[in-house]
Amino acid sequence: MKFRLLFFLGLVTSFPSLSQIRKTDSIGDTNKNRALYIIEKGDTIPVFILKEFNYTDPDFAREWNRTVFFTKRMYTYAKIIDSIVKSHDTKLAEIEKNGSKKRRKSKKTNKALKKTLWDEYSYEIKNLTNTRGDYLTRLVHRETGSTAYELIKKYKNGRTAFFWNSVLWSFGSTNLKNKFDPKEDWMLKLVVDDIEAGKIIPYTRAQLIQEMKAREARDKARKKKNNKRN
Repeated sequence: MKFRLLFFLGLVTSFPSLSQIRKTDSIGDTNKNRALYIIEKGDTIPVFILKEFNYTDPDFAREWNRTVFFTKRMYTYAKIIDSIVKSHDTKLAEIEKNGSKKRRKSKKTNKALKKTLWDEYSYEIKNLTNTRGDYLTRLVHRETGSTAYELIKKYKNGRTAFFWNSVLWSFGSTNLKNKFDPKEDWMLKLVVDDIEAGKIIPYTRAQLIQEMKAREARDKARKKKNNKRN
């Protein structure tokens, strides 16, 4: 962060005109260094101008970089899920309009969605880390207005949602009931705003899959190396 600091030694009720600002040579100095001062009602008030400098809070920078890192990766999946939810809700709404065998057709449609999602995204789901899952669930709530828990409950049933949430919690993993709170998640909000303004470019799904495969290859190589040592 850049801060330009201007310090006034003395308090004035109104800023004087430019004609009142004068320069005087510092004692034993040349024309290179001059001190500004203001004449205000007979008082000489010195003005010191500090040069621009960079200041970075290491804790803030660390948290910001971390938020950018994970949001760039999970934003894409949140948008995909939002698109799937909207499309699926449209199908369910059409079934409701038809009137006949609504429950059976809805159940069949939900089952088909589950199969499609698993066939299409199983590799990525299995490679989702706890931290990424935490960001994803909050972003999903931001995009869809529903928590991951509520979506599972809606398209499957309450027992299934409760089961998966309990399992994930027992392993210290992601909470499916995570919500996006603009005040609490203000840094996440800032990153998303930058993404939507085009200032930060999120990863494409192809890039994310490539990254997962590269991480998987590194993990295998590390395990192989450790086994040889043992």
